[in-house]
Amino acid sequence: MRILGLLLMLTLAPGAHADAERYLQLSMHMVKVLAAGADGRINTGTGVQLDAHTLVTNCHVVGSAHHVIAARGSSGVPATARTADRRHDLCVMNTPVAAGRPAALASSTGLKVGDAVYAVGFSGGKSLSMSEGRVMALHDMDGARVIETDASFQQGASGGALFDGEGRMVGVLTFFIPGLKRHFAVPADWLSEALAASGELPLPLDTGAPPFWAAADEDKPYFLRAIQHENDGNWGRLQAVAKEWVEAEPNNRAAIEAAVRASHLPAPH
Repeated sequence: MRILGLLLMLTLAPGAHADAERYLQLSMHMVKVLAAGADGRINTGTGVQLDAHTLVTNCHVVGSAHHVIAARGSSGVPATARTADRRHDLCVMNTPVAAGRPAALASSTGLKVGDAVYAVGFSGGKSLSMSEGRVMALHDMDGARVIETDASFQQGASGGALFDGEGRMVGVLTFFIPGLKRHFAVPADWLSEALAASGELPLPLDTGAPPFWAAADEDKPYFLRAIQHENDGNWGRLQAVAKEWVEAEPNNRAAIEAAVRASHLPAPH
């Protein structure tokens, strides 16, 4: 089988060969997260191994779980919660041994719009997949940048990784706007405090406020409110949010651009 695999790779076109090699390299960092509820039902997500005893996933994947398994292939190890950052939807988990190969991290502040990125996760909750795309926008939030990309992913990939062209994880795949090629990864920068922490939290995790992307409209960041109102065609609310955003952050380029777009839309009735 190994010989057959090598022969297949050798017969690939150069671009396809490079993609297969990149997929193999990035897939080594990934684990499937199986989160079992009190009723035995399994919620499937993705995790990224960060060191020999640490992985990260989304809190919305493991928050209600009574037991969590980090699986790779036919084997798995138990995972317990170390930290839960509900607002940013990042849960750092402890594992007795590494289920995957630790991934290198990089700051979102080093990215530019147009940079190539790769979204890797268990889309659909089944096999691991990789989607190539570009950085479409960078949204300033809490000292880092939420990454918007057209590298698509689906449910099941939550907690997966967004890698840059050098194979470093710059973000954690977290949410998308259904029906549109607008996918978002929260920045790896937000993990710094969690990785320095120690200890263990009991499962299930305490139910707290929802993550920023699922919060009530008035509690969402301005960039997300503007995106949602524009996609919904709610021009009146977009104009109101853009005005409020510019007043709150007059030097924010994204706020100014949103106000310019809103100014060309029909006036609210």
